[in-house]
Amino acid sequence: MDNHMTKSETLTLFRRLPTRMCACVVASEDELAHLESQFPEQFRQIFTSVALPTNAALPALPVTQSTVLVIEVNPGLPGSIGRIERARSRYPDLPIIAAVESLDLSKVRTLMRLGIKDVVALPFNADELLPVIIDLSTQFANQSAGLAPMQAVVHSSGGIGASTVVSHLAAAITEQNEDARCCIVDLDCQFGEQASLFGVSPSTSVVDCLDAGDRLDWDIIANAVTNVRPRIDLLAAPRDIPPPETIDADQLLRLLTMLRQNYDHVLLDFPAGWTNAGLSAACACNRLLLVVDQSVRSISRASKTIALLDSVDVAPGNVTLVVNCAEKRLFQVIGAQAVGDTLDREIAAVIPLVKTGLQEAQVRGFLFSEEEPRSAFAKAFAQLAETDFSDGEQS
Repeated sequence: MDNHMTKSETLTLFRRLPTRMCACVVASEDELAHLESQFPEQFRQIFTSVALPTNAALPALPVTQSTVLVIEVNPGLPGSIGRIERARSRYPDLPIIAAVESLDLSKVRTLMRLGIKDVVALPFNADELLPVIIDLSTQFANQSAGLAPMQAVVHSSGGIGASTVVSHLAAAITEQNEDARCCIVDLDCQFGEQASLFGVSPSTSVVDCLDAGDRLDWDIIANAVTNVRPRIDLLAAPRDIPPPETIDADQLLRLLTMLRQNYDHVLLDFPAGWTNAGLSAACACNRLLLVVDQSVRSISRASKTIALLDSVDVAPGNVTLVVNCAEKRLFQVIGAQAVGDTLDREIAAVIPLVKTGLQEAQVRGFLFSEEEPRSAFAKAFAQLAETDFSDGEQS
C-alpha cells in the first residue's frame, strides 16, 4: 500500500491509537533497530519486538496483549514460509502482516494464500506500516468484541478446591442472568472432577474435540458437551488419561474460540500442573482466578504460579485471587487480606470455610449453593459472579 505521512501526521495517528493496541514484530535485529529509530521513545511501547533471523523457527511469542503480528518473511526460504504457516495455525484470530524485501505481485499472492492480511516492504517504513497496523487492529478489536468472556480457575496446589470454585461460579453466573449460557471446560485431563461434581458421566470429552483436528466444527462440539444444569454445559475431562504432550495448544485455542462464539461465558478448570497448552489457554483468558488458602504452603506455591504467568506476559491485573476455605479466628496469623498483600494481587472473592455439608452434597452430585442458597458460601459466589472484569488488560 502507498501511505506516506509527515512526521506530524504520524504523531497525530499515535495519539489517536487505542490504548490497548500493540503490534508484536518478529524480524532481524537490524530491521527492528531501523523500525524503532523512526519513532519517538514515548511511542515505542506499542511494539513488542522479537529478534529472529528470517529462516529461524518460530518460538512462542509474547502476543498476549497484541492486536497485530508482523513477521519478516523471505518467500524463497521454506523455513521462512513454514513459520508463517505455523503462526497462522497458532494464532488463528490474530491479523498477520508479512514484511518482505523486494516486494512483487507474485510474493504478495503467495502470502495471501497463506492467510496473511497485508504485506509491507522491507526495510520498514513507519509511514507505511503504521496505517496498516491501525486498520487491522481496529478490525481485530471489533471481532474480539464478539467473543464471550473467558475465565480460568487456577490451582495454587492440589486439593485447594479450585474445581468446586468453577462449578459454583458457573451456577452463580447463570442464576444472576436468566439468559446467560455458560460452558465449563475441564482441562484437567488426568484427574478432572467436574463431571462427578455435577453428578453426570459423559461419554464424550474435551479430548474428542481436540482429536477432530481440521474437522472440528460446531456440530462436533455440540455433540461433545453435556448439559449439567439449565444453561450450563460441560466439556468433561476424558475417562482415560492422555499423555500431556498430545494436547495440541493450537487446536485447544481453536476450540476455545468456537466456544466463546457460541456461549455467553466460558469457564476453564485447569490442572494443578502446567503444560504449554495450558499456558496458551491462560494467555487467552480475560481473567485468571488463582485459588489460594491461608496457609504458608499455598501462598508459596501461588507465588510461583504468579511468577510463571508473569514470565509469559499475562498482565498482573488479569490475575486475581480467590481465598478459599477462609476462616476468621481471633489469633489467626494470616488473614485473607494478608494473602493478597503478600502476593500483590487483588482479592476477587473470599469463600468461607464450610465445615459440614459441602463434601456430602458433592458426593450426591449436587452443588452446596443449591442446597443452602442463603449461606455465606453461596453469597460469596454471587458476589464473585457480579465482579466486572470487562475492563481487564487482556482482550
